[in-house]
Amino acid sequence: MEPVRTPTPSARRQVDVLMVSDLRFPGGTSHSMAEEITAQVQAGWSTGLVHLNGPLLSRVRPVNPRIREHVRSGRARLFLGDRPIQAKVVVVRHPAVLQAAPDQLPPIKTEHVVLVANAPSIDIDGHRHYRPVMVDRIARQRFGVAPVWAPIGPLVRKAVASEVPSGLSEQDWVNIIDVDAWHVDRPAWQSDRPVIGRHSRPSPQKWPTDSKVIEAVYPFDGSAVVKILGGADPVADVLGYLPHSWQVIPFGDMDPGEFLAQLDFFAYYHHPAWVEAFGRNILEAMASGLPAILPPHFRPLFGDAAIYAEPAEVPAVVRRLYGDRSAYEQIAARADSAVRARFGYEAHHDRLSKLIGPPETVAEHGTVAEHGTVAQHGMVALQRRVAQQSKAMSPRRAAPARPALLLISSNGAGMGHLTRLMAYARRAEPDLAPHFMSLSQAVGVVAQYGYSFEYVPSAGATGMSSRRWHDLFTERVSDAVTRLRPAVVVFDGTWPYEGIPRVREAHPDARWMWSRRGMWRRGKSVEQIAKAAWFDAVLAPGELAEAYDRGPTSKADGSRVGPVTLLDPHELDDRDTARRALGLPPDSRLALVALGAGNINDTSHQTGAVVAALRRLGVEICVTQTEIDALGRAQAGVHVVREFPISRRFRAFDLAVSASGYNSFHELLRFGVPTLFLPNHDTALDDQQGRAQFASDRGLAHMLGRVSVDAAAARLSDLLKRGQAMVANVASVDRGNGAASAALQLRELAARAGRG
Repeated sequence: MEPVRTPTPSARRQVDVLMVSDLRFPGGTSHSMAEEITAQVQAGWSTGLVHLNGPLLSRVRPVNPRIREHVRSGRARLFLGDRPIQAKVVVVRHPAVLQAAPDQLPPIKTEHVVLVANAPSIDIDGHRHYRPVMVDRIARQRFGVAPVWAPIGPLVRKAVASEVPSGLSEQDWVNIIDVDAWHVDRPAWQSDRPVIGRHSRPSPQKWPTDSKVIEAVYPFDGSAVVKILGGADPVADVLGYLPHSWQVIPFGDMDPGEFLAQLDFFAYYHHPAWVEAFGRNILEAMASGLPAILPPHFRPLFGDAAIYAEPAEVPAVVRRLYGDRSAYEQIAARADSAVRARFGYEAHHDRLSKLIGPPETVAEHGTVAEHGTVAQHGMVALQRRVAQQSKAMSPRRAAPARPALLLISSNGAGMGHLTRLMAYARRAEPDLAPHFMSLSQAVGVVAQYGYSFEYVPSAGATGMSSRRWHDLFTERVSDAVTRLRPAVVVFDGTWPYEGIPRVREAHPDARWMWSRRGMWRRGKSVEQIAKAAWFDAVLAPGELAEAYDRGPTSKADGSRVGPVTLLDPHELDDRDTARRALGLPPDSRLALVALGAGNINDTSHQTGAVVAALRRLGVEICVTQTEIDALGRAQAGVHVVREFPISRRFRAFDLAVSASGYNSFHELLRFGVPTLFLPNHDTALDDQQGRAQFASDRGLAHMLGRVSVDAAAARLSDLLKRGQAMVANVASVDRGNGAASAALQLRELAARAGRG
């Protein structure tokens, strides 16, 4: 495949080092990038950043604050839009990000590409996050040069060596650290007993699975003070409780440097099947001056900088060093020297110099490309750039032959707003040309239907004040309207944003429609109804439970259509095809559990109670990726389904347990899945209780407000017996999919726009 041709970039889009990654990563990846930016500034290399929305983050997050600070201060330049960039070297952090989002890249011209393998391609659950051959091919196509693969450490090197097609670097691309910034003077012990600690994310792979290992390394008996930063839920899963003697601090509640200053020893042991890619937490501990006690497999990475011991040997190591302060200080000094030599900034300077030579000039700091200085524009300019980043933009062009349809969704608790707009778009084609703009980080799913899209981070994701965010929203929508010249703009959300009237005033030609679902809670957001005056039309996606709508939408004006679902019944797979596609057993009884949160082993929580009830009935459990994100990992006997839209495979399941949000409620009932609804009472506006109560009162489904194992088992057992007969009655209250009627109204509105 020929490389992408890249026009000559302007001088303002040139840097020495271009770093490409998902800039939202909360932990080691972003922190390592931040350290490398500082080292590059120190040496005199200029740095650019390109953000890609990768597949590894399932929850809304802002740009990592350390990265954000580098952009705000001018130490790095965040490149936005689709104009070409030129760099001496491109450093891609995490191959999965490049594999998932190559179309988000602008044209880039470079001499060298480094693919930093932050982790093995397959995790401990057997899930493959990337394919090295595919990533290698994408890199060659997008950058026009053969990439160099640089594992982050020896264990990752071993894991990926057989899969990397060529170009495996001789040296690992180890993380670096500013040792002086982390160093802590420890003239005396912290307590009358050794203080042992560790910090990491609260992921199951970060902890041992053997209770004896946990007790040996992190004693329960008071012989040492044990401090944990980052939470310890996986320990509770193993032990059934958290040791009362431990001091546990949740992830993000304390600065790691401040935490490490309180310790005498750092001990880090993890899941036996986990390949710890690098262990930045270990590096931070050693840089702070702590002896790090580690499993022997870390020796190839850290060498003489650490102490290596089997778990049963850890107590003796701690006792020996706590009893010999001189030996303790010698080990700390040796660690400091080793860390400086191998992981200090000089190491990064050396590897970059080998690729691109020494810096030509010392970079001028304090300037951010394209919009002037940070001092002039402050945080608003930074956040504007961050927000603009995930535009999957088409080149600027004249109005298309088909009238453009701009679909804007707010960021709800799920994907309801975005999915509803996709339902309209599918049926508005081929007469209209859809383009999506969304506050949901899941917006990339529209690409599987061939639609272009751009992501606008919400106020919460950016950390901006409400006033500044509304200014940003106005600017982004105005930019999209200028580029696309849409005939119709559709906003799907319950709270139209203040910038909409300003955009309409500046661009009066487009017609605007508010897609406003019903079932708002009684007395909530009444003032929002008046915003219908901002729009040319209001579309009211229907509700099966319309008779139970007690909120302000029940009497509000609007064109009412049937309940809207992305798919129609004829588009679903049959049972055998669906099960094969999801990798599910062909003959077992299967239940889909889609509640969005909760611990699968905690029967006091609704998720755990439902799972226990299903197991009592001999029904196998399937959970969506959302539930796995909440649980941390899949449990034995639990099938994980990763698919959008999952509704296409609904016939694979004998029954379902679900919240009663708009999408789930209408898809499960319309597509004939016997369902136990557990309404989410924590939603700000959506009356899930009303929907579920309607279905229960009409005999279409069961519901539970308060969940116990016994109550869930009784209703699930009844669904196994009578569920198909119950859900067959849905046809008597279902007016059919309203998406086609909605699309017809959009075409009519576009025709009116064309006539002026």
